[in-house]
Amino acid sequence: MFIFFQHSFGQTNFEIESDVIRYLEGKTFSNKDQSIKVKIDYSSQLGSWGFILNGTTTHFNLDIQILSPTKAIIIGQSLSNPDGTMKIYINSVINCIENDGSYYCLKK
Repeated sequence: MFIFFQHSFGQTNFEIESDVIRYLEGKTFSNKDQSIKVKIDYSSQLGSWGFILNGTTTHFNLDIQILSPTKAIIIGQSLSNPDGTMKIYINSVINCIENDGSYYCLKK
């Protein structure tokens, strides 16, 4: 009898939306010079998860789409523009998120 045990060190597998939130919760992603900081956190005031840029919630009502066990897309609705959205790509392998060609990564 063989028992197969798989253990991945620090790698997150996205199977359901809550896996993506669990991966992002409590993490702050920054651009190279640390001038822009991006978080995804729950806003009790809005009753929704949202994108927080440099301490200000800018988008809420997040829609999560899982692309693979290590990649996902989150689309948020703008608080200031009723027709505006922001799309962030998540890659848990490289610990970075991307928006419009700009990368924000966890500080190493």
